[in-house]
Amino acid sequence: MVKRHYQVIWDDEAKASLRKVYNHIKKRESVDQAIKVRDAIKDLAKSLGFMSRKFARDPFLEGEPGDNRFKAIWSYKIVYEVTDNEVIILDVFQLL
Repeated sequence: MVKRHYQVIWDDEAKASLRKVYNHIKKRESVDQAIKVRDAIKDLAKSLGFMSRKFARDPFLEGEPGDNRFKAIWSYKIVYEVTDNEVIILDVFQLL
């Protein structure tokens, strides 16, 4: 079986959300910690191009169109959609 690679695209809302996460951590903890979290989130998002359907469907988006999935990293959630050709990062936010 040939593994398919999907292009990973960040939605503008997701980019803005990642900036908010970064700025929040920078203000509350440190620049180094903010960079560590931001880079880990970006690395995880990039890895979604391979085996993008391995993570669970997002139960909060069950009634919405599209193959919407999520992956948590530390206390942050990455919400993404898998299409025929790409993975679209829809949002990144802190879990409460």
